[in-house]
This record gives sequence, C-alpha cells and structure tokens, in this order.
Amino acid sequence: MPRPRRLLASALAALALSACAAPLGEAHPCPGAACAEGRSCVAGRCRPQDVTPAPGDTLRVVLVPTDLAVVAAHGAGGGGPELPDTVALGRSASGTVVMLFRFAATWREDAEVTSAFLVLDPLEGAPPALGVIAFEMARIVEPWEPAIVTRGRQPRLAVPLVAGAQRGRAPLPLRVDVTPLVRDWQRRDPEDHGIALLASGDDAYGTVISLGVSLGRGPRLEVYVR
Repeated sequence: MPRPRRLLASALAALALSACAAPLGEAHPCPGAACAEGRSCVAGRCRPQDVTPAPGDTLRVVLVPTDLAVVAAHGAGGGGPELPDTVALGRSASGTVVMLFRFAATWREDAEVTSAFLVLDPLEGAPPALGVIAFEMARIVEPWEPAIVTRGRQPRLAVPLVAGAQRGRAPLPLRVDVTPLVRDWQRRDPEDHGIALLASGDDAYGTVISLGVSLGRGPRLEVYVR
C-alpha cells in the first residue's frame, strides 16, 4: 500500500483540476451547468469549496482492475482478448457505454474508506468532448468473465445511482465518485461482483478514453482510507 504523504497532496491537486464527480448524501451530482455559489464541481459532484473530497489524514491506494470489460449500446466492445484500446464516452452514436470492473482491495479489513474514485485518462492527443458526459454507477450482482462479455451477454446490475456529470478536458483525467459502492465491500455481500460505470451523452465525438491495452494508461480505482 502506498504511504508517502506527498502522493496525497498531488492527488488532491489533480482532483481540483480534473472535473466540472463527496459521497452521496454529502454532495449533489453536477448538473452539467455551474454549481451553486460556494461550491465547485469536483469528480462529478458539487462540493463546498472549503471541503476536500480526500481528507488530509488519509492514505491513498491505487488499484488496477483485475478484470475489465466494456460494452457500448451501439458499436464494438468486449473484454479479455477482445478489449479495445480505447472507448468514446458521451458520444451519441455509441449510446450508453457500460464499463465493468473488478478490483481486489489491498487495505486492512477495519480501514475506513473516506472516498473512492474511478479514474479514466483521455487518450493523448484526442480532442475533448464539447458536451457533458453523464455518469451512473451500479453494483454488478452476478458472476461474469471478461472473455465472454458482449453486448448481448452482460452481467445483471443493481439499480444504477447517479454519479454526476463532467466535461472531458484533455489532458486531465476524469474522476468519478464511486465511494458508496466501495464502502459496501466491507459488507462482503456474496452478490457483489464489482462496479459498473455507465456513461452517456449527446456529443458528436465524445471523449476518447484509454483502456491501457497498448495505448496510454488504463482505468484505475483511487481510494482514500484511514
């Protein structure tokens, strides 16, 4: 588990810069327009300007997915050997894009998860979307294997929760708050089989995200624990 405190400072700076996605109940999803006075849109949620989404007394843990699959309502997708190099989020022609993640927690069982973010890197050199990307998150509630995920064969999801809206701003990462789902891991629910991130929008091109197959850095989960 990474421990240097300087990592925390740099991560907080990135959080402040990257979005325009606090846990549910503590902050409202960004509506795609300006937040109310005294609040800023960070990681898809309108947060008080004097409140950081990652407290200074926490440790930052970064996890890469043990399994990853991507399916678009219209277009290519898959997992395992069929995982594409990139995926466009918020593109109207693709419809809703569903990203399926499975992670292995590395923090101690009694640790408190203060916040957790899925981090997605825009492909270097790709123009950002002009429109807003709307995000939802959901628990995956049945077993799945990346190699057999297709548009017509996807695992069942719990009812999605709103995770906010963001504009892709190259070259800054997109950070989507998934704190409630990661906190639930401590319940050890046998029906919890990972995190699904759903992205939609009406942009002509969308924001092209690297999946880390051969280009750029892939998605990861950034968790702050104490």
